Amino acid sequence: MTDVDEAGVQPPKKRRRIWRWLGFVALLGLLITILMAFHNPPMRLMPVPAVFVKSGGALFSANPNLRHDNRIELFYATNRMALGPRNDRIHAITPGRDLLLGVTTVRIGDEGTPWDRVYEWSFGEDGDRRPQLLLEQMRELASLPGDESVPPRGPVLDPSMRAWLGLVDEALSRSLDPDIIIYVHGANSTVERAAGQAAQLRHFTGQNAVVILFAWPTAENFLVYPRDIGTAFGAAPQFARLVELLSTHTRARKIDVLSYSAGGTVASDGLARVGSWSRESGQNPRLGQVHHAAPDADLRDFVGDLRDYAGLPDRVTVSLNMEDSALRLSELLNRGSRAGRPDLRELSPGDMRFLQQANKEQGLEVVRVRPGDLKGVGARSHAFWYMDPWAASDVLLQLMFAKDAKDRGLAPGPGADGLSYWVFPPDYEARLPGVIERAAGTATTAAASAAVPEAPVLQEGENLGHAVGVEHQHAVGDMDHDMVGHAVQPGGGH
Repeated sequence: MTDVDEAGVQPPKKRRRIWRWLGFVALLGLLITILMAFHNPPMRLMPVPAVFVKSGGALFSANPNLRHDNRIELFYATNRMALGPRNDRIHAITPGRDLLLGVTTVRIGDEGTPWDRVYEWSFGEDGDRRPQLLLEQMRELASLPGDESVPPRGPVLDPSMRAWLGLVDEALSRSLDPDIIIYVHGANSTVERAAGQAAQLRHFTGQNAVVILFAWPTAENFLVYPRDIGTAFGAAPQFARLVELLSTHTRARKIDVLSYSAGGTVASDGLARVGSWSRESGQNPRLGQVHHAAPDADLRDFVGDLRDYAGLPDRVTVSLNMEDSALRLSELLNRGSRAGRPDLRELSPGDMRFLQQANKEQGLEVVRVRPGDLKGVGARSHAFWYMDPWAASDVLLQLMFAKDAKDRGLAPGPGADGLSYWVFPPDYEARLPGVIERAAGTATTAAASAAVPEAPVLQEGENLGHAVGVEHQHAVGDMDHDMVGHAVQPGGGH
């Protein structure tokens, strides 16, 4: 008996068997796709940035308030809807109306992991798989209602808001870096992954940076990625309010911004709103370094936003990988090139002239991460800012020392379309000791001579260095080494 008849046609039974197998394979593929869509791998301590290795532990040893345990504490702001008690919030994937403010704790490795072990991991000396970064707690301390604008300086803040801002100021007073870094995560991200990424900034600056995570609502599922892009635009006004709040009511010398992936849409639109607010109010938002890493933002919108805030930051950097596979897919879904993988032919002549002018006169830098520069990730990497030791090193140098690309050890690329860009030279690591020495020297001089912004006006008897107007105060972490100094829990809050 054969599988085909004399005419060469398979019998019905055989055809049905083939179709069943094809259906099974298709169903299996669909199930795998669905599982992958909902899977968010655990965040791990990133590969050691090259500048951290070359510093030889100097970033840790320079910090007199170094915390010798396996916990990293950050501030956070979010417009996600919050659930549960205020001392242990869970945040939904849906937007809320208010801007919620608090303190979060991220743990490196298992409970009770000693500092010596964390130190070894920090220099990659053991060769083991990198430890997980685990979100332990999110304590909500204050909120800015959605229908309220940021109040001006003066005795108008409610006690919980004054308390949270006081913690930020106290953290700044204990930090060698007088600036605030706001980190804006990408799409398809859980709060835990976003907090883990922000914690990397705190940890690999030697705990010398005051970091605030801006956690915007994402669906945590790449199958509904277009929804995340819409939500990103909805989060931009809240991000702008955070910048306005910090620039108005804290002692930060500068406010730096690091956005990643679709966080570039949030930050770009948000910074444009800050630009409008600054012009209308006459307020200086004190923006310092703005770095958009692999920005998943519409190119034309991104350039339009830049028009609205160019000249306010000291520097705007866009780091990009033209082989970025995630942005290739985003281009297809959004039907237009992304700022992290730009097709400049989409821009009008006027936009191109503005971009060229900003590149020459307004501190716009383009850093091109070429496939040959990537040391620990694939040539099509999207997550290079924290997965590649050289790219991460450049981000840290910019945020810590406010240096331009040349002073960070980068080399000029050939340029195109009237735009200059920067690349990693083959001897990049050999340049780092000199870069670190010069940066540390100028940072010390700048810190000694920096003008302290005018302090907010307080109500009589209040001191922003302490959490005032809040009952039942108790510490979030170790009182001697806690980043936020004296973080508090509002009495009776839920």
